[in-house]
Amino acid sequence: MENVKLKIFPTSANFQKSVGFTLVEILVAVSLYSLIAAACFVAFITGNRSWQVNKVQLEIQQELRKAMDWMIEDLRQSGSSAIVDVPSDGVWYNSITFKMAEGINNGNISWSGDVQYALGGTNSNQLLRQTGGEEKILAQNITTLQFRRQTGTPKSLEVSLTAQKTTPEGQVLNQDLNFQIKLRN
Repeated sequence: MENVKLKIFPTSANFQKSVGFTLVEILVAVSLYSLIAAACFVAFITGNRSWQVNKVQLEIQQELRKAMDWMIEDLRQSGSSAIVDVPSDGVWYNSITFKMAEGINNGNISWSGDVQYALGGTNSNQLLRQTGGEEKILAQNITTLQFRRQTGTPKSLEVSLTAQKTTPEGQVLNQDLNFQIKLRN
């Protein structure tokens, strides 16, 4: 019979090589994990800030669009002679008062009572439509409202709006909207 040696237990040299990680391996792994975690955190924070800024910009654009839609709808029904306080002199005015056409009676236009657009309300940053003692808030966060008619084009009304809102992180965003409205005769 041959001599067969059975190894039940590994030798101490083999045992040390097969167990655990070295300190260098652990430090490299922790460093890599930390770098990946930091990069993910920075990407998350940057994405979150971008999301907040875009959300606030969209809200500002919606408010400006609401203001523009209301003014175009009303002022197109007005005539150049029905505007009370914005003469065709090229100067910017902060409010406008006008009458809207209600109908025609025996060939004559019948006009409504005065309608006015101006800033007011909370912190004077709400666009207000006032008519017949009623006041309606049309848009929020409007910081500038201006109207102008040029001497050469009295049937064209220029409107300039600026809206402003602050993001949750404190960044102030502004947006301007300028448009023209063709008035009736």
